[in-house]
Amino acid sequence: MQESSTGHQPAWSSWHKGLMALIGSVIGVISLQSYTDPDLWGHLRFGLDTIASGTITKLDPYSYLSQGHPWINHEWLMEVFMGVAWLAGGERGLILLRLIVYMATLGIILWWLARVKQLSFIPAVIVWLSVFIATVAFGWVVRPQIFTFLLFTITLIIIDRAEHGHYRGLWFMPLIIATWVNLHGGFLAGCGVLGVWTIAHLAFNRQSWRQVIPPVALSALATLANPYGWDLLRFLLETATGDRPEIADWTPLALRSSLGLVYLAIMGMALLSLHFSTLPRRPILIGLFFLVAITPLLAVRHLPLMGIAFAIFAGEHVGIVWRRLVRNQRDVPIPRQIQVIPVVLAVLVALGGVLTFNWRFASGMDMPYNAMVLLRESGFRGRLMNDFGWGQFLIWHLGPAVQVGMDGRRETVYPHRVYEQYLDFHAGVNDWEAILRYQPPDAILVLRDSPPANLLTLHPDWQPIFTDEFSVLFVNPSSAAAQTIIQRAQTFVPLKEVPVFP
Repeated sequence: MQESSTGHQPAWSSWHKGLMALIGSVIGVISLQSYTDPDLWGHLRFGLDTIASGTITKLDPYSYLSQGHPWINHEWLMEVFMGVAWLAGGERGLILLRLIVYMATLGIILWWLARVKQLSFIPAVIVWLSVFIATVAFGWVVRPQIFTFLLFTITLIIIDRAEHGHYRGLWFMPLIIATWVNLHGGFLAGCGVLGVWTIAHLAFNRQSWRQVIPPVALSALATLANPYGWDLLRFLLETATGDRPEIADWTPLALRSSLGLVYLAIMGMALLSLHFSTLPRRPILIGLFFLVAITPLLAVRHLPLMGIAFAIFAGEHVGIVWRRLVRNQRDVPIPRQIQVIPVVLAVLVALGGVLTFNWRFASGMDMPYNAMVLLRESGFRGRLMNDFGWGQFLIWHLGPAVQVGMDGRRETVYPHRVYEQYLDFHAGVNDWEAILRYQPPDAILVLRDSPPANLLTLHPDWQPIFTDEFSVLFVNPSSAAAQTIIQRAQTFVPLKEVPVFP
């Protein structure tokens, strides 16, 4: 007789609920920590622009290399949320926005494990903490990806329920996709999993096409519910399949790394639980899990999706294996007067974390703050070629009077040829000067000791006028716009302590 993951698990005691509250409080306090991201300044700037104008800007005003090229801002809705959060509470508002979305994701997963799949306490905690460990490094920054965590979780739950014959949830998918398509490009992952499930499910359950095809077809149409229509889908399908070796999140997961160990641990638990579980193994759901599990090997940013898929599709098997291991073990009765202790500790941890947290961003990467101040105080107005990781920081502080050469929006706003030229400049290879000849800048701000910095130091047309521990600013002495920088640099005194954000 096969065991079921529902209806036969012992209910969580008050002690277990209290311990879960304590664990949740600790997770919440840990999740308060927030780091800057290279795109944080840009997302906020663009969101505030959208709020102020009431329209979505389709021609970029911030870069001299994007002129005339359409700007496909596929994350505009998240940026509006960030703008509202900033106007409402500054840094605190942004941190709370991230925390609410992230903790909502973890909360839904815990509800799924404990209430729907009815896992007992220990296996539920093991699976839940696995999701936390897989997502936490990506959840400490305010970025559109956090909404993908939430909506991907909901999508997998709807698919799981539909695979078990409960199709009504599929009618929520058009609304989810119509929202998701304006928040983050990760909606492609949700659509991909939904599409694969639909094909596989109908192959084995042809009679269910009336329940499946209409909501899935509407979900496909919902991808067009964005300001760019089909152009957004075409653009994302082109860029999602390309290599981005210059972006750490898009590099393949290194198994000999801390995140690699997380991946191997989750994969190991999944394989063992699926092998030893006595529950019916649904091939489609298992196949979807392994499909998602492959994606971190292509790009490390997909590791959180693998952790979520593990919880939704394989969590119940972990619960069954745990029951088999501790079949004869009984819970030790906990005196009622002691059961309140974890609840009290949970409240104290939560209050202590909220009251002692400074509600400020920690530095996620070094930014050229002193070089930016020099440019701002000089009154410089012109073209600034820069390291793309600093582009949106410079846009926030100096744009649009100072127009950057490149920033993290990459293909969404820059022509492909220009971006390829920038990559040559960034790496100091091939015709690395091509982008400087195409649209000559007045100044260049790059990472100290980087390939372009070393090459520019030897270049007769470029003069270094400011250097600090990690950046160097070059000017073209023949540029009239650069003369203001040269004059201010003679008396400029760098700040000893620089703010992290904004």
